[in-house]
Amino acid sequence: MKRFLPILLCLSPGLLSAKLKLPVIFSDGAVLQQETGAKIWGWSDAGVSVTASFDGKNLTTKATSDGFWSVTFPGLKANAKGQELKVTNGKDNVLVKDVLIGEVWLASGQSNMEWRVSNSDGAKEEIANAKDPLLRVFVSANAATATPQTDWSGSWERTQPDKTGSFTAVGYYFGKRIREEVGVPVGVIECSWGGKPVEAFTSESALKALPEAKGLLERKAKAVAAWDPKAANATFEKQKKAYRQKLEAWQKDKKGRQPRGPRKPEDPAVNPSMSSTIFNGMIAPIVGYGARGALWYQGESNANRGSATAYEELLGCMIKDWRTRWGSDLAFYYVQLANYRQPSTQPGIESDWVIVQDEMRRALKSIPHSGMAIINDIGAANDIHPRNKKDVGDRLARWSLAQDYGKTGHVISGPLYAGAEKNGAKMVISFEHADGLKSRDGGPLKRFEMAGEDGVWHWAQAKLEEDKVIVWNDKIQKPSKVRYAWAENPEGANLVNNAGLPASCFTTEPAK
Repeated sequence: MKRFLPILLCLSPGLLSAKLKLPVIFSDGAVLQQETGAKIWGWSDAGVSVTASFDGKNLTTKATSDGFWSVTFPGLKANAKGQELKVTNGKDNVLVKDVLIGEVWLASGQSNMEWRVSNSDGAKEEIANAKDPLLRVFVSANAATATPQTDWSGSWERTQPDKTGSFTAVGYYFGKRIREEVGVPVGVIECSWGGKPVEAFTSESALKALPEAKGLLERKAKAVAAWDPKAANATFEKQKKAYRQKLEAWQKDKKGRQPRGPRKPEDPAVNPSMSSTIFNGMIAPIVGYGARGALWYQGESNANRGSATAYEELLGCMIKDWRTRWGSDLAFYYVQLANYRQPSTQPGIESDWVIVQDEMRRALKSIPHSGMAIINDIGAANDIHPRNKKDVGDRLARWSLAQDYGKTGHVISGPLYAGAEKNGAKMVISFEHADGLKSRDGGPLKRFEMAGEDGVWHWAQAKLEEDKVIVWNDKIQKPSKVRYAWAENPEGANLVNNAGLPASCFTTEPAK
Protein backbone atom coordinates (compact mmCIF):
# COMPACT_ATOMS: atom_id res chain seq x y z
CA MET A 1 0.00 0.00 0.00
CA LYS A 2 0.98 3.61 -0.16
CA ARG A 3 3.54 5.15 2.14
CA PHE A 4 2.89 8.22 4.26
CA LEU A 5 4.23 11.52 3.06
CA PRO A 6 6.72 13.30 5.31
CA ILE A 7 5.32 16.65 6.37
CA LEU A 8 8.40 18.49 5.13
CA LEU A 9 7.63 17.54 1.54
CA CYS A 10 4.23 19.18 1.80
CA LEU A 11 5.68 22.61 2.39
CA SER A 12 5.43 25.06 -0.45
CA PRO A 13 8.61 25.04 -2.55
CA GLY A 14 8.43 28.82 -2.50
CA LEU A 15 9.00 28.71 1.25
CA LEU A 16 12.01 26.44 0.96
CA SER A 17 13.87 27.96 -1.96
CA ALA A 18 13.59 30.57 -4.67
CA LYS A 19 15.17 28.19 -7.16
CA LEU A 20 13.01 27.48 -10.23
CA LYS A 21 10.81 24.51 -9.42
CA LEU A 22 7.76 22.65 -10.72
CA PRO A 23 5.43 20.50 -8.58
CA VAL A 24 5.97 16.76 -8.81
CA ILE A 25 2.88 16.25 -10.97
CA PHE A 26 5.00 17.78 -13.77
CA SER A 27 7.69 15.12 -13.84
CA ASP A 28 9.11 12.72 -16.41
CA GLY A 29 6.42 10.64 -18.09
CA ALA A 30 3.55 13.05 -17.41
CA VAL A 31 0.39 13.10 -19.54
CA LEU A 32 -1.18 16.48 -20.33
CA GLN A 33 -4.84 16.95 -21.21
CA GLN A 34 -5.59 17.53 -24.87
CA GLU A 35 -7.91 20.25 -26.21
CA THR A 36 -9.04 21.93 -23.00
CA GLY A 37 -5.81 23.78 -22.17
CA ALA A 38 -2.85 22.47 -20.18
CA LYS A 39 -1.91 24.68 -17.25
CA ILE A 40 1.75 24.54 -16.13
CA TRP A 41 2.88 26.21 -12.92
CA GLY A 42 5.66 26.42 -10.38
CA TRP A 43 7.83 28.74 -8.33
CA SER A 44 10.81 31.01 -8.93
CA ASP A 45 12.36 34.26 -7.74
CA ALA A 46 9.70 36.93 -7.25
CA GLY A 47 9.21 39.21 -10.21
CA VAL A 48 11.45 37.36 -12.67
CA SER A 49 10.35 36.27 -16.14
CA VAL A 50 9.71 32.56 -16.63
CA THR A 51 9.42 30.89 -20.04
CA ALA A 52 7.84 27.48 -20.61
CA SER A 53 8.41 25.70 -23.93
CA PHE A 54 6.34 22.75 -25.13
CA ASP A 55 4.84 21.38 -28.34
CA GLY A 56 6.53 24.06 -30.44
CA LYS A 57 5.21 26.94 -28.34
CA ASN A 58 7.03 29.34 -25.98
CA LEU A 59 4.98 31.06 -23.26
CA THR A 60 6.44 33.73 -20.99
CA THR A 61 5.06 35.10 -17.74
CA LYS A 62 6.34 36.84 -14.61
CA ALA A 63 6.51 35.32 -11.14
CA THR A 64 4.31 37.01 -8.53
CA SER A 65 5.57 38.59 -5.32
CA ASP A 66 5.46 35.20 -3.59
CA GLY A 67 7.30 33.52 -6.48
CA PHE A 68 4.34 31.72 -8.08
CA TRP A 69 3.94 31.59 -11.86
CA SER A 70 1.70 29.79 -14.35
CA VAL A 71 1.08 29.52 -18.09
CA THR A 72 -1.52 27.62 -20.10
CA PHE A 73 -0.89 25.86 -23.39
CA PRO A 74 -4.20 26.06 -25.29
CA GLY A 75 -5.71 23.49 -27.61
CA LEU A 76 -3.05 20.80 -27.44
CA LYS A 77 -3.67 17.90 -29.82
CA ALA A 78 -3.20 14.28 -28.76
CA ASN A 79 0.36 13.15 -29.32
CA ALA A 80 1.77 9.72 -28.53
CA LYS A 81 5.33 10.85 -29.10
CA GLY A 82 7.05 11.89 -25.91
CA GLN A 83 8.11 15.55 -25.86
CA GLU A 84 10.18 17.73 -23.58
CA LEU A 85 8.73 20.43 -21.37
CA LYS A 86 11.40 23.09 -20.78
CA VAL A 87 11.12 25.85 -18.21
CA THR A 88 13.71 28.59 -17.59
CA ASN A 89 14.00 31.85 -15.68
CA GLY A 90 17.28 32.81 -17.30
CA LYS A 91 19.26 31.46 -14.37
CA ASP A 92 17.79 28.04 -13.64
CA ASN A 93 16.40 25.45 -16.02
CA VAL A 94 13.95 22.56 -15.52
CA LEU A 95 13.56 19.79 -18.09
CA VAL A 96 10.65 17.32 -17.97
CA LYS A 97 11.09 14.40 -20.38
CA ASP A 98 8.75 12.10 -22.28
CA VAL A 99 5.57 14.16 -21.85
CA LEU A 100 2.51 12.87 -23.74
CA ILE A 101 -0.72 14.62 -24.73
CA GLY A 102 -3.98 12.73 -24.34
CA GLU A 103 -6.74 12.11 -21.81
CA VAL A 104 -6.24 12.66 -18.08
CA TRP A 105 -8.46 11.32 -15.29
CA LEU A 106 -8.34 11.62 -11.51
CA ALA A 107 -8.97 8.40 -9.57
CA SER A 108 -10.00 9.05 -5.99
CA GLY A 109 -11.83 7.50 -3.06
CA GLN A 110 -11.02 4.99 -0.36
CA SER A 111 -9.55 1.48 -0.32
CA ASN A 112 -11.51 0.01 -3.23
CA MET A 113 -10.04 2.72 -5.46
CA GLU A 114 -6.66 2.32 -3.79
CA TRP A 115 -6.84 -1.45 -4.37
CA ARG A 116 -3.95 -2.66 -6.48
CA VAL A 117 -3.91 -4.60 -9.72
CA SER A 118 -1.67 -7.13 -7.97
CA ASN A 119 -4.47 -8.00 -5.50
CA SER A 120 -7.24 -8.23 -8.09
CA ASP A 121 -8.70 -11.10 -10.08
CA GLY A 122 -6.52 -12.23 -12.96
CA ALA A 123 -3.55 -10.23 -11.68
CA LYS A 124 -0.79 -12.61 -12.78
CA GLU A 125 -1.83 -12.68 -16.44
CA GLU A 126 -2.78 -8.99 -16.52
CA ILE A 127 0.58 -7.86 -15.12
CA ALA A 128 2.56 -10.17 -17.42
CA ASN A 129 0.83 -8.67 -20.48
CA ALA A 130 0.88 -5.06 -19.30
CA LYS A 131 3.01 -3.44 -21.97
CA ASP A 132 1.43 -0.15 -23.00
CA PRO A 133 3.74 2.86 -22.53
CA LEU A 134 0.89 5.18 -23.56
CA LEU A 135 -1.18 4.25 -20.48
CA ARG A 136 0.37 5.87 -17.42
CA VAL A 137 -0.55 6.19 -13.76
CA PHE A 138 0.62 8.77 -11.25
CA VAL A 139 1.27 6.69 -8.14
CA SER A 140 1.12 8.99 -5.13
CA ALA A 141 1.85 8.94 -1.43
CA ASN A 142 -0.77 9.53 1.26
CA ALA A 143 -0.81 13.04 2.69
CA ALA A 144 -3.21 14.58 5.22
CA THR A 145 -2.51 18.15 6.35
CA ALA A 146 -4.14 20.95 8.34
CA THR A 147 -3.95 23.51 5.53
CA PRO A 148 -3.95 23.30 1.71
CA GLN A 149 -0.56 22.36 0.27
CA THR A 150 1.12 23.13 -3.04
CA ASP A 151 2.93 19.84 -3.63
CA TRP A 152 3.17 16.27 -2.44
CA SER A 153 4.95 13.11 -3.48
CA GLY A 154 4.52 10.65 -6.33
CA SER A 155 5.73 9.65 -9.77
CA TRP A 156 4.38 8.91 -13.24
CA GLU A 157 4.74 5.23 -14.11
CA ARG A 158 4.32 3.55 -17.49
CA THR A 159 2.27 0.39 -17.92
CA GLN A 160 4.80 -2.41 -17.83
CA PRO A 161 5.11 -5.68 -15.89
CA ASP A 162 7.30 -4.34 -13.10
CA LYS A 163 5.06 -1.33 -12.40
CA THR A 164 1.46 -2.24 -13.17
CA GLY A 165 0.92 -4.33 -10.05
CA SER A 166 1.14 -1.16 -7.93
CA PHE A 167 -1.52 0.72 -9.94
CA THR A 168 -5.04 1.45 -8.75
CA ALA A 169 -6.92 -1.46 -10.31
CA VAL A 170 -10.14 0.43 -11.06
CA GLY A 171 -8.23 3.39 -12.50
CA TYR A 172 -6.03 1.10 -14.56
CA TYR A 173 -8.89 -0.91 -16.07
CA PHE A 174 -10.82 2.28 -16.80
CA GLY A 175 -7.79 3.81 -18.50
CA LYS A 176 -7.13 0.63 -20.45
CA ARG A 177 -10.66 0.65 -21.86
CA ILE A 178 -10.41 4.34 -22.83
CA ARG A 179 -7.06 3.62 -24.51
CA GLU A 180 -8.61 0.79 -26.52
CA GLU A 181 -11.66 2.76 -27.63
CA VAL A 182 -10.32 6.31 -28.05
CA GLY A 183 -6.81 5.47 -29.17
CA VAL A 184 -4.92 8.32 -27.48
CA PRO A 185 -2.50 8.36 -24.52
CA VAL A 186 -4.22 8.14 -21.14
CA GLY A 187 -2.96 9.35 -17.77
CA VAL A 188 -4.60 8.39 -14.47
CA ILE A 189 -3.76 10.39 -11.33
CA GLU A 190 -4.45 8.39 -8.19
CA CYS A 191 -5.30 10.29 -5.02
CA SER A 192 -7.07 7.76 -2.79
CA TRP A 193 -6.83 6.64 0.83
CA GLY A 194 -8.42 3.59 2.39
CA GLY A 195 -11.07 3.89 5.08
CA LYS A 196 -11.70 7.61 4.69
CA PRO A 197 -14.99 9.55 4.39
CA VAL A 198 -16.09 11.80 1.54
CA GLU A 199 -15.78 14.95 3.66
CA ALA A 200 -12.02 14.36 4.04
CA PHE A 201 -11.67 14.99 0.28
CA THR A 202 -13.63 18.26 0.37
CA SER A 203 -12.30 21.72 1.19
CA GLU A 204 -13.23 23.36 4.47
CA SER A 205 -14.74 26.40 2.76
CA ALA A 206 -17.07 24.19 0.70
CA LEU A 207 -18.19 22.20 3.74
CA LYS A 208 -18.90 25.38 5.72
CA ALA A 209 -21.49 26.32 3.10
CA LEU A 210 -23.27 22.95 3.43
CA PRO A 211 -25.81 22.67 6.29
CA GLU A 212 -25.52 18.86 6.31
CA ALA A 213 -21.80 19.16 7.13
CA LYS A 214 -22.30 21.29 10.26
CA GLY A 215 -22.03 18.35 12.64
CA LEU A 216 -18.87 17.05 10.94
CA LEU A 217 -17.16 20.42 11.22
CA GLU A 218 -18.20 20.82 14.85
CA ARG A 219 -16.82 17.37 15.67
CA LYS A 220 -13.48 18.28 14.15
CA ALA A 221 -13.36 21.70 15.85
CA LYS A 222 -14.03 20.13 19.26
CA ALA A 223 -11.38 17.48 18.70
CA VAL A 224 -8.79 20.06 17.62
CA ALA A 225 -9.57 22.30 20.62
CA ALA A 226 -9.32 19.38 23.03
CA TRP A 227 -6.11 17.97 21.58
CA ASP A 228 -3.37 17.69 24.20
CA PRO A 229 -0.43 15.72 22.75
CA LYS A 230 1.24 15.29 26.15
CA ALA A 231 -1.87 13.86 27.76
CA ALA A 232 -2.64 11.76 24.68
CA ASN A 233 0.84 10.21 24.71
CA ALA A 234 0.62 9.52 28.44
CA THR A 235 -2.67 7.70 27.91
CA PHE A 236 -1.13 5.82 24.99
CA GLU A 237 1.74 4.59 27.18
CA LYS A 238 -0.75 3.29 29.76
CA GLN A 239 -2.70 1.54 27.00
CA LYS A 240 0.48 -0.08 25.67
CA LYS A 241 1.36 -1.35 29.15
CA ALA A 242 -2.10 -2.84 29.61
CA TYR A 243 -1.93 -4.37 26.13
CA ARG A 244 1.41 -6.07 26.86
CA GLN A 245 -0.05 -7.58 30.03
CA LYS A 246 -3.10 -8.89 28.13
CA LEU A 247 -0.88 -10.27 25.37
CA GLU A 248 1.34 -12.12 27.85
CA ALA A 249 -1.72 -13.65 29.49
CA TRP A 250 -3.16 -14.68 26.13
CA GLN A 251 0.11 -16.26 25.01
CA LYS A 252 0.01 -18.66 27.98
CA ASP A 253 -3.17 -20.47 26.95
CA LYS A 254 -4.14 -18.72 23.66
CA LYS A 255 -7.81 -18.85 24.53
CA GLY A 256 -10.12 -16.45 22.76
CA ARG A 257 -8.98 -13.79 20.33
CA GLN A 258 -5.52 -12.33 20.45
CA PRO A 259 -5.73 -8.85 22.00
CA ARG A 260 -5.17 -5.87 19.71
CA GLY A 261 -2.66 -3.19 20.42
CA PRO A 262 -3.82 0.40 21.02
CA ARG A 263 -3.84 2.96 18.23
CA LYS A 264 -1.26 5.71 18.42
CA PRO A 265 -2.93 9.06 19.15
CA GLU A 266 -3.25 11.34 16.14
CA ASP A 267 -3.52 15.09 15.98
CA PRO A 268 -7.11 15.66 14.74
CA ALA A 269 -5.93 18.61 12.65
CA VAL A 270 -4.09 16.16 10.37
CA ASN A 271 -6.20 13.05 10.95
CA PRO A 272 -7.15 11.72 7.48
CA SER A 273 -10.58 10.71 8.79
CA MET A 274 -11.37 14.33 9.59
CA SER A 275 -12.93 16.78 7.18
CA SER A 276 -10.72 18.44 4.54
CA THR A 277 -7.39 16.92 5.60
CA ILE A 278 -6.97 14.75 2.49
CA PHE A 279 -8.17 17.58 0.27
CA ASN A 280 -5.44 19.74 1.80
CA GLY A 281 -2.70 17.17 1.32
CA MET A 282 -3.60 15.41 -1.95
CA ILE A 283 -6.23 17.34 -3.94
CA ALA A 284 -5.12 20.94 -3.43
CA PRO A 285 -1.64 20.28 -4.92
CA ILE A 286 -3.11 19.26 -8.29
CA VAL A 287 -6.01 21.72 -8.57
CA GLY A 288 -5.89 23.10 -12.09
CA TYR A 289 -4.00 20.21 -13.64
CA GLY A 290 -5.82 19.60 -16.93
CA ALA A 291 -8.18 16.64 -16.75
CA ARG A 292 -11.26 15.31 -18.52
CA GLY A 293 -12.87 14.17 -15.31
CA ALA A 294 -12.73 12.14 -12.13
CA LEU A 295 -13.49 8.59 -11.01
CA TRP A 296 -14.77 7.98 -7.48
CA TYR A 297 -15.07 4.76 -5.48
CA GLN A 298 -15.97 5.56 -1.89
CA GLY A 299 -18.90 5.48 0.50
CA GLU A 300 -18.09 2.56 2.75
CA SER A 301 -16.85 4.86 5.54
CA ASN A 302 -19.91 7.11 5.32
CA ALA A 303 -22.15 4.07 5.77
CA ASN A 304 -20.75 3.76 9.29
CA ARG A 305 -20.50 7.36 10.46
CA GLY A 306 -24.10 8.51 10.90
CA SER A 307 -23.92 10.50 7.67
CA ALA A 308 -25.56 7.98 5.30
CA THR A 309 -28.73 10.03 4.75
CA ALA A 310 -26.63 13.08 3.81
CA TYR A 311 -24.40 11.29 1.33
CA GLU A 312 -26.04 12.78 -1.77
CA GLU A 313 -25.43 16.27 -0.39
CA LEU A 314 -21.89 15.51 0.77
CA LEU A 315 -20.93 13.96 -2.56
CA GLY A 316 -22.52 16.81 -4.49
CA CYS A 317 -20.66 19.32 -2.32
CA MET A 318 -17.31 17.69 -3.06
CA ILE A 319 -17.97 17.52 -6.80
CA LYS A 320 -19.08 21.15 -6.94
CA ASP A 321 -16.00 22.10 -4.93
CA TRP A 322 -13.64 20.35 -7.32
CA ARG A 323 -15.36 21.70 -10.42
CA THR A 324 -15.25 25.24 -9.06
CA ARG A 325 -11.57 25.02 -8.24
CA TRP A 326 -10.72 23.49 -11.58
CA GLY A 327 -12.90 26.02 -13.35
CA SER A 328 -14.20 23.16 -15.42
CA ASP A 329 -17.25 20.92 -15.72
CA LEU A 330 -15.24 17.84 -14.88
CA ALA A 331 -16.99 14.61 -15.77
CA PHE A 332 -17.64 12.64 -12.61
CA TYR A 333 -18.25 8.89 -12.61
CA TYR A 334 -18.62 6.97 -9.38
CA VAL A 335 -19.15 3.44 -8.15
CA GLN A 336 -22.24 2.45 -6.20
CA LEU A 337 -21.36 0.32 -3.18
CA ALA A 338 -21.17 -3.40 -3.87
CA ASN A 339 -23.22 -6.08 -2.18
CA TYR A 340 -21.57 -6.88 1.14
CA ARG A 341 -22.11 -8.82 4.38
CA GLN A 342 -24.38 -11.82 4.85
CA PRO A 343 -27.44 -12.01 2.59
CA SER A 344 -30.69 -10.86 4.14
CA THR A 345 -33.63 -13.23 4.16
CA GLN A 346 -36.40 -10.92 5.41
CA PRO A 347 -38.07 -7.88 3.86
CA GLY A 348 -38.09 -4.50 5.56
CA ILE A 349 -34.42 -4.57 6.55
CA GLU A 350 -32.88 -1.13 7.16
CA SER A 351 -29.17 -0.35 6.95
CA ASP A 352 -26.87 2.60 6.34
CA TRP A 353 -25.19 0.58 3.60
CA VAL A 354 -28.23 0.44 1.33
CA ILE A 355 -29.14 4.03 2.23
CA VAL A 356 -25.76 5.16 0.87
CA GLN A 357 -26.36 3.04 -2.24
CA ASP A 358 -29.71 4.76 -2.76
CA GLU A 359 -28.24 8.20 -2.05
CA MET A 360 -25.78 7.49 -4.84
CA ARG A 361 -28.64 6.57 -7.18
CA ARG A 362 -30.48 9.78 -6.35
CA ALA A 363 -27.31 11.83 -6.89
CA LEU A 364 -27.45 11.02 -10.60
CA LYS A 365 -30.42 13.38 -10.86
CA SER A 366 -28.91 16.21 -8.83
CA ILE A 367 -25.35 16.12 -10.19
CA PRO A 368 -24.98 16.98 -13.89
CA HIS A 369 -22.41 15.24 -16.12
CA SER A 370 -22.20 12.25 -13.80
CA GLY A 371 -22.63 8.49 -14.05
CA MET A 372 -22.76 5.51 -11.71
CA ALA A 373 -21.42 2.00 -12.08
CA ILE A 374 -23.81 -0.49 -10.45
CA ILE A 375 -21.95 -3.47 -8.96
CA ASN A 376 -24.44 -5.20 -6.66
CA ASP A 377 -23.74 -8.40 -8.59
CA ILE A 378 -19.97 -8.67 -8.08
CA GLY A 379 -19.45 -8.03 -4.37
CA ALA A 380 -18.46 -10.52 -1.68
CA ALA A 381 -20.34 -11.34 1.51
CA ASN A 382 -17.19 -11.64 3.61
CA ASP A 383 -14.94 -9.12 1.90
CA ILE A 384 -15.45 -5.37 1.64
CA HIS A 385 -12.87 -5.45 -1.17
CA PRO A 386 -14.33 -7.46 -4.06
CA ARG A 387 -11.49 -8.66 -6.28
CA ASN A 388 -13.25 -8.13 -9.61
CA LYS A 389 -12.03 -4.64 -10.43
CA LYS A 390 -12.00 -5.10 -14.21
CA ASP A 391 -15.79 -5.02 -14.50
CA VAL A 392 -15.86 -1.95 -12.24
CA GLY A 393 -13.44 -0.08 -14.49
CA ASP A 394 -15.31 -1.21 -17.60
CA ARG A 395 -18.68 -0.06 -16.24
CA LEU A 396 -17.28 3.36 -15.40
CA ALA A 397 -15.76 3.56 -18.88
CA ARG A 398 -19.16 2.89 -20.48
CA TRP A 399 -20.42 6.21 -19.16
CA SER A 400 -17.37 8.12 -20.30
CA LEU A 401 -17.20 6.57 -23.75
CA ALA A 402 -20.79 7.62 -24.41
CA GLN A 403 -20.86 11.02 -22.71
CA ASP A 404 -17.32 12.33 -23.23
CA TYR A 405 -16.11 10.63 -26.37
CA GLY A 406 -19.31 10.23 -28.36
CA LYS A 407 -18.97 6.49 -28.77
CA THR A 408 -22.25 4.89 -29.76
CA GLY A 409 -23.52 1.40 -29.21
CA HIS A 410 -22.60 1.28 -25.51
CA VAL A 411 -25.19 0.40 -22.87
CA ILE A 412 -23.98 2.74 -20.18
CA SER A 413 -25.90 1.53 -17.16
CA GLY A 414 -28.04 -1.14 -15.64
CA PRO A 415 -31.75 -0.30 -15.13
CA LEU A 416 -32.39 2.80 -13.02
CA TYR A 417 -35.71 3.51 -11.31
CA ALA A 418 -37.66 6.19 -13.20
CA GLY A 419 -41.12 6.19 -11.61
CA ALA A 420 -44.08 4.24 -10.25
CA GLU A 421 -47.83 4.23 -10.91
CA LYS A 422 -50.63 2.50 -9.03
CA ASN A 423 -52.87 0.21 -11.03
CA GLY A 424 -55.43 -1.14 -8.62
CA ALA A 425 -53.64 -3.46 -6.23
CA LYS A 426 -50.49 -3.41 -8.34
CA MET A 427 -47.61 -1.01 -8.84
CA VAL A 428 -46.13 -0.40 -12.29
CA ILE A 429 -42.43 0.45 -12.13
CA SER A 430 -40.65 2.14 -15.04
CA PHE A 431 -36.92 2.35 -15.65
CA GLU A 432 -34.23 4.14 -17.59
CA HIS A 433 -31.69 2.00 -19.46
CA ALA A 434 -34.37 -0.65 -19.66
CA ASP A 435 -33.89 -2.09 -23.17
CA GLY A 436 -34.34 -5.82 -23.00
CA LEU A 437 -35.34 -6.04 -19.34
CA LYS A 438 -35.06 -9.61 -18.17
CA SER A 439 -34.28 -11.94 -15.34
CA ARG A 440 -30.57 -12.76 -15.20
CA ASP A 441 -31.20 -16.44 -14.49
CA GLY A 442 -34.41 -16.84 -16.48
CA GLY A 443 -36.43 -17.40 -13.33
CA PRO A 444 -39.00 -15.19 -11.57
CA LEU A 445 -37.90 -11.70 -10.56
CA LYS A 446 -36.74 -11.61 -6.94
CA ARG A 447 -36.01 -9.11 -4.16
CA PHE A 448 -39.03 -6.88 -4.74
CA GLU A 449 -40.79 -5.69 -1.59
CA MET A 450 -44.15 -3.99 -1.17
CA ALA A 451 -45.85 -2.18 1.70
CA GLY A 452 -49.48 -1.27 2.13
CA GLU A 453 -50.98 1.66 3.98
CA ASP A 454 -49.71 0.21 7.29
CA GLY A 455 -46.10 0.64 6.11
CA VAL A 456 -45.17 -2.99 6.80
CA TRP A 457 -42.90 -4.53 4.16
CA HIS A 458 -43.61 -7.91 2.54
CA TRP A 459 -41.98 -9.87 -0.23
CA ALA A 460 -43.74 -9.18 -3.50
CA GLN A 461 -44.25 -10.91 -6.79
CA ALA A 462 -43.03 -9.21 -9.93
CA LYS A 463 -43.32 -9.77 -13.66
CA LEU A 464 -42.04 -8.06 -16.79
CA GLU A 465 -44.21 -6.20 -19.26
CA GLU A 466 -41.93 -4.86 -22.00
CA ASP A 467 -39.76 -2.20 -20.30
CA LYS A 468 -41.76 -2.12 -17.06
CA VAL A 469 -42.08 -4.32 -13.99
CA ILE A 470 -45.47 -5.10 -12.43
CA VAL A 471 -45.28 -5.64 -8.66
CA TRP A 472 -47.97 -6.99 -6.33
CA ASN A 473 -48.72 -8.97 -3.21
CA ASP A 474 -52.03 -10.83 -3.04
CA LYS A 475 -52.50 -9.78 0.61
CA ILE A 476 -52.01 -6.06 -0.10
CA GLN A 477 -54.97 -4.40 -1.79
CA LYS A 478 -53.82 -0.81 -1.33
CA PRO A 479 -50.08 -0.68 -2.03
CA SER A 480 -48.21 2.45 -0.95
CA LYS A 481 -44.55 1.79 -1.81
CA VAL A 482 -42.13 -0.65 -3.44
CA ARG A 483 -38.48 -1.48 -2.95
CA TYR A 484 -35.98 -3.51 -4.93
CA ALA A 485 -32.67 -5.05 -3.78
CA TRP A 486 -33.03 -3.15 -0.52
CA ALA A 487 -30.34 -4.87 1.53
CA GLU A 488 -26.62 -4.84 2.16
CA ASN A 489 -26.41 -8.06 0.22
CA PRO A 490 -29.62 -8.64 -1.79
CA GLU A 491 -28.85 -12.22 -2.76
CA GLY A 492 -31.04 -13.32 -5.63
CA ALA A 493 -31.66 -9.86 -7.08
CA ASN A 494 -31.83 -10.67 -10.78
CA LEU A 495 -33.27 -7.75 -12.77
CA VAL A 496 -30.90 -6.85 -15.65
CA ASN A 497 -31.07 -5.29 -19.11
CA ASN A 498 -30.02 -6.71 -22.46
CA ALA A 499 -26.35 -5.98 -21.70
CA GLY A 500 -26.57 -8.07 -18.53
CA LEU A 501 -26.00 -5.00 -16.36
CA PRO A 502 -27.78 -5.19 -12.99
CA ALA A 503 -30.54 -2.87 -11.83
CA SER A 504 -29.79 -0.50 -8.98
CA CYS A 505 -31.56 -0.80 -5.67
CA PHE A 506 -34.39 1.69 -5.27
CA THR A 507 -37.34 2.68 -3.17
CA THR A 508 -40.40 4.58 -4.32
CA GLU A 509 -40.28 6.48 -1.03
CA PRO A 510 -39.03 10.08 -1.04
CA ALA A 511 -35.52 10.75 0.24
CA LYS A 512 -35.16 10.76 4.04
